[in-house]
Amino acid sequence: MGLRSLYHRLRGRSELCQVYVNVTYTTPERCLEHHGKIVPSEEVPEVEGCNFEILNFSVGKLGDYREKRNRMEELAKKELRRRELLKRGRENLEAGDYGAALEAIERSAKLDLFIPEIEELGEEFGSRLPSDEREELKDLLVLNYKEKFGQKRYERLPERLREDRKEAGLERIRELFS
Repeated sequence: MGLRSLYHRLRGRSELCQVYVNVTYTTPERCLEHHGKIVPSEEVPEVEGCNFEILNFSVGKLGDYREKRNRMEELAKKELRRRELLKRGRENLEAGDYGAALEAIERSAKLDLFIPEIEELGEEFGSRLPSDEREELKDLLVLNYKEKFGQKRYERLPERLREDRKEAGLERIRELFS
């Protein structure tokens, strides 16, 4: 038993809680801050607009859940980095700095891509971009969208569903940037 487990046992706690947030492009930042957090049951956060799932676990398993917390916090940080890079890319597109924009958008896309965000990008900038930059952005998004479906988390989807989603997304990207 680790010192933290002992500390909680001495405080009369036999269980702790871990906070789970569904990490997507729509999850508010204030909610992402709690993803993976380990708290006593009396300290479970209540944040307006955040739907948390709470998992109770034995204090004796604190070490395992702390490792899990670290992975969960990294996932939330990755999502925040992805958003910041996409925001920077949009700002650079607005300023006409296409090289910096494509670099930031590519770094964001390597972390993850979501069709609604791509649609916003296409609707706002697609027709305003010079044809070479529009084509380069389309190619970048297509490539990264294809790679997204090779990630481990998508392997759980039935093959046909995964392929249909991928093809529908690719078709939409091509449509937006043609």
